[in-house]
Amino acid sequence: MNGSPTSTPDSSCDEKQFHFRKTILYQGICCFLFFAGMVFFSFYALLTDPVITDCEYNMFIFSIVFWSFWTTGSVWMILSYHYASLTIQGNKIIEQGVLRRKELDLDRIRQLRWIASPSGGIKLKTLTKKIRIYLKNFPCEDRLRIVEYLRAQIPEPDQEGWDLFCHRVAMPLRRYDPQALPVPDNDEVLLTRKRWDRLLLPWILLFTVGGILAAWKFNLPHLLSAPLLPMILWLSMRYSTPKQGMVSQKLSADKESRSFLIFSGGMLIVYLTILVGLKFIELPFLDNDMFMICLTLIWMPVVFWNCYRLDKVRHKKQLKASKTSVEEWEAGSSPQTTDRNVGSRL
Repeated sequence: MNGSPTSTPDSSCDEKQFHFRKTILYQGICCFLFFAGMVFFSFYALLTDPVITDCEYNMFIFSIVFWSFWTTGSVWMILSYHYASLTIQGNKIIEQGVLRRKELDLDRIRQLRWIASPSGGIKLKTLTKKIRIYLKNFPCEDRLRIVEYLRAQIPEPDQEGWDLFCHRVAMPLRRYDPQALPVPDNDEVLLTRKRWDRLLLPWILLFTVGGILAAWKFNLPHLLSAPLLPMILWLSMRYSTPKQGMVSQKLSADKESRSFLIFSGGMLIVYLTILVGLKFIELPFLDNDMFMICLTLIWMPVVFWNCYRLDKVRHKKQLKASKTSVEEWEAGSSPQTTDRNVGSRL
């Protein structure tokens, strides 16, 4: 019995090649320019510093190696856009990477695991080979075609994790309509690129002015890089947001997340207050550094435990909602599939 007998995947999937979305290329180019710039800056600082200690020399070498690693990763993203692809050809699925190629026969697949991460993933296994598909690399319409095809072709007993994947990944892909403007409910907010501009551009300006003044006052040129981190945050948030915006739940509507943020924020304030206070107070019974190490060892497990509890609560809620999503998947159609069916008839 196939996984979704009521839904018919696009027949063009039988001979279809899926390429990476252009965002991968743009991200690779932007990251390359930034990381290569950091490598150049580290080399420049190393060569122009007239008096350099062994510690500073080692720090610059570490910085060069660190940023070179990420520069290489950026080059890999650019190459992946040009050379990597996923092909469904008859009864075979072919993963073409930058350096290697994998091919699986659908009849020999013994396990299909649906990975319900926010970006979505699919893991296919035979007795000797495996392929992992990262859906975030492909355009939304191609993601939906891949999911529909594999859901229909692989026997349901060989599939794992479909219910949660359907709720978190598959149904949002099916409901997605690039022409429709998102309308938030009372407990939701519309996130747009202009909203990120208003929130983060003032911080970039503040860090830029502060970095220039600090570099001039203390004669430390590396402080000119102060606005880079808020700039990276702004670019990543802005261009990960669709042009028409996206709907997100308000923190005030999510009691668990709100409680977690209040608790974590309160603990962080207490931690920083103690850290600053120890600059002016000497503990008679314990070294200040040792005290902060002990406090950190106590604080971190508490934070991780609260993260674990929050994740468990969300997981239970999503499991309850997943049953409705599976029923909707098996019964309904989407704007995308409707458009493709109409196009095929024409």
